[in-house]
Amino acid sequence: MEQDDQILLNELKSGSPSAYERVFKKYYKMLVAKAYFVLEDEMEAEDLVQNLFVTMWQKSHFISIKTSLKSYLYGAIHNQCMMVIRDRKVADKRMNSYKEVLAGDEYDEEGEVEDEASQGRLDLAFQELPLQRQRAFKLVYVEDKKYKEAAEEMGLSVNSIKTHLKLAVKALKDKLIKFK
Repeated sequence: MEQDDQILLNELKSGSPSAYERVFKKYYKMLVAKAYFVLEDEMEAEDLVQNLFVTMWQKSHFISIKTSLKSYLYGAIHNQCMMVIRDRKVADKRMNSYKEVLAGDEYDEEGEVEDEASQGRLDLAFQELPLQRQRAFKLVYVEDKKYKEAAEEMGLSVNSIKTHLKLAVKALKDKLIKFK
């Protein structure tokens, strides 16, 4: 472990805000570059690194570091990136599964739209939904948020979110059936 990092780590463990700031300045750009390399999305990489530092500060994660500070930070951001990639895959699978349900046989076995017209009809039907239903649908089915998270983000109750989702799916089914 670098001596400078060991000193920083000891200061962090004692709760020094200036040490935290020095760690942020020293590692922020390198961590964003690593996250960007994995995620290929600059804004998401920056958000992930910022959230990592905020969480580490709020929860005093520095206390439990047994390896070098640099290794710990790189490992933490790598794990965060892997979680984002996993969440993306889950969201993609979920969206494809809902597309299959909504459009019936307009989709092949892999869940891909057979033609652009079908995708256009789905997009049009979605755009015709009230904004709150669109937002609830995106939060839960695209961003893979839990009902409670979506409810908090929208300032609604969990039951309201469930109602919006039920009505959104019903409206999309009804509109897509009319197109057949």
